[in-house]
Amino acid sequence: MASEEIIDPTVQHDASVRRVLLHLVLPFVVTVMAVLAIALVGINSYRTTKEGVSTLTHQLMGAVQQYIVQQVTDYILPAATGNLIASGMIEHAPAQVEDKVFYSYGSTMLRKIPQLQSFYLADDEGHFMLIARAAQKGVQEHVRLIEKDGHTYFHHAFWDDNGQKISETEEDAKGYDPRTRDWYKNTAGTDKVTWTKPHLFPTTSQFVMTSSLRFKTDAGHTMVFATNISLNELSSYLDQIKVGKTGSAMIVDSRGLFIAGKNLTQQAKAAGWDPDKMVLDRNAYPVFALGYDHYRVRGVGPRHVTWDGTDYITIAAALPHYSDSWILLMAAPESDFGSFARQSSHQSLQFLAIITVFSLVLAGLLVRQVRRTESSTRLLVKQKEQIQRESSAVQQVAVAPRLFDPTVEPLSLTEQLTLVTGARRATLWRFLHDGAAMVCEDAYDQTQNTHSGGFEMARTELGPFFSAIEEGNAFSVENAAVDPRTTRFERLTMRELGTKALAICPVHGPHGVEGAIMLEDPHLQPHLLYFLDLMAGVAALRFAAQAQLLNTQTGKIVDAGQQVATLDVPAPKSDNMLMKAPEASAVNSASIYPSVAVLVITFSDPVVEGEKETEALIELINQLAADVQSVAQEEKLFAVEVAGHRMICMAGCLPTPDVTAIVRVADAALKMREIFMASLAAADLEPVFTMGIDYGPAFGGAVGNEPKVFNLWGQTVSLAELMAQGAADPGTIQVTERVYGVLRDRYLFRSRGSFFAPHLGLGRAYTLAARR
Repeated sequence: MASEEIIDPTVQHDASVRRVLLHLVLPFVVTVMAVLAIALVGINSYRTTKEGVSTLTHQLMGAVQQYIVQQVTDYILPAATGNLIASGMIEHAPAQVEDKVFYSYGSTMLRKIPQLQSFYLADDEGHFMLIARAAQKGVQEHVRLIEKDGHTYFHHAFWDDNGQKISETEEDAKGYDPRTRDWYKNTAGTDKVTWTKPHLFPTTSQFVMTSSLRFKTDAGHTMVFATNISLNELSSYLDQIKVGKTGSAMIVDSRGLFIAGKNLTQQAKAAGWDPDKMVLDRNAYPVFALGYDHYRVRGVGPRHVTWDGTDYITIAAALPHYSDSWILLMAAPESDFGSFARQSSHQSLQFLAIITVFSLVLAGLLVRQVRRTESSTRLLVKQKEQIQRESSAVQQVAVAPRLFDPTVEPLSLTEQLTLVTGARRATLWRFLHDGAAMVCEDAYDQTQNTHSGGFEMARTELGPFFSAIEEGNAFSVENAAVDPRTTRFERLTMRELGTKALAICPVHGPHGVEGAIMLEDPHLQPHLLYFLDLMAGVAALRFAAQAQLLNTQTGKIVDAGQQVATLDVPAPKSDNMLMKAPEASAVNSASIYPSVAVLVITFSDPVVEGEKETEALIELINQLAADVQSVAQEEKLFAVEVAGHRMICMAGCLPTPDVTAIVRVADAALKMREIFMASLAAADLEPVFTMGIDYGPAFGGAVGNEPKVFNLWGQTVSLAELMAQGAADPGTIQVTERVYGVLRDRYLFRSRGSFFAPHLGLGRAYTLAARR
């Protein structure tokens, strides 16, 4: 028998014993030691905690007191210090802008600080202004005391948060004089902030207190600025505060009158809505009443009280001087803090250290035996899963029907790209017009599981981005908004989706870079680069098939263009009178035009703040208008009319059919879109326009007295406007099925689905992307 076949049972027994000691006995002993250590520490912790509960409770209550006092102080502070700030602003303001300063300050404070309800401003001549929250949410009321025909009136103006006036009314002031009001009179003889008693506003059911400050302007007039602060909001805040687990807080004044706290409305109703009768109710708040009694005898500070067999801790704290002698009362059962004290941080750290040490010992003994095996197994499983995902993706792309047919959208390609790379969106782009533009063949959003595409980007607006792709090297950026190569691309396409990172893989063809695969927010790993190269190769084959199809169709398009050129179509009479209403009105009388092409552009108002931004916007609008005129003259449009937020461009207003009208309007729309997108992007503005086109019969002519104006009516105009209003995304050109049928051999379109038109029923809409 060979020596390697001899088995020594003694050695095997020793190994078994060591394995048992290592895997069972040692961990068990360590665990028992850990339990004993925890028990000893727990007993010691209980003894020390029991002795220190009382001291710790006072310290915690003191900390809670300081916190709540600070929070209440912050709540009251805008009403007191705001008077100082506002008076300083108005004091040195010219008389003609005092009202603007007042309303600007009050409007901003009301929007930003919810506890403030309204602001007053009155002078020694009886002039009065007010700004307050209206009953309707998001609306502010501006009130001014005016005099007409010997009578005084209140002029009410209502403004929304966007600064737009909603309505205005007037009502009889009934001899109102602000100088007779408490908030005005109690400032006499002092330059400090004074407070009125709480009072009710019946219209809003708000209990408020008014702080006011007297000052003198540079013009020599004495003015009083006043602020109303809501006690309802303060009560809601105090009601949400929990002292300990079940404790609470309230505010009373030095006379024991209820100012703010739980059930403010019920207290006011029980007192008949008279603030002077809202005293602290001993039946409803017995513990607070005991705390207030201790305050009257001993002053501020913590006190022990007992009620119904339960020990409580109460604290009375004086609020700052500008709160009109308010007292903060807090009460909580002593037991609330005892349980917390037993979980002191020192003992918790001891427990954590002991448990951590012994857990690490046990974990080290157990993990050491299987660590390498588990690590290798996880790595193999991860690699296997990745290989399966990539293989499945390649298989899905390979079996996609008509994969290399350019007339079929590459849905499977973009879907598998997002599946393997984890990108939020994958897009496939192809260069057009010798690199002057790129069109999106397909875009797949993984989160929404939707496909889109057909939109175009021009080199004029994204020059650095085009140059980076044409270098032919794949690259990625962590934040596309700050990289100079991708900044404008991020603004135009990524910002709406909220993505940041961008990875780009160029698609190479026989004549250089023909397009690119773009991944937004991907999770790329080095081993995925070969997969992207493979998908780029598939895209290159599709682009080659696309180029072959275009070459085949070029001859047809040229022949069709030659046939159109041979038609004797007279130039519109108004080509040299574009956008000149008096001359255009004399073109002809009312007539029916069989082939009118109408382009409607709708704009929305961009948000601007300040005079400089408004001037810059006006300059931008003027430049866009000049560009539109140039494009209209180049494309020989009949007329361009501007009506509010709409711009209407028309061609083919002739009694005989004009087969070139729709082509000229389509080319004009593409040029205008590029101009608008580039100009708005350069001004750091989002696209604020949509376009719609229709083609068909219409009727129109010169109307009105001299000078007459030209007008156009009919369903063609209505459908073009409907297309513009129904465009899904800003900056898109949406057309009707009639336009698609005429231009589909010359331009790239994408189906947008069905739409409903009044009196016409259902129809199909398309998005115009670019010329073929």
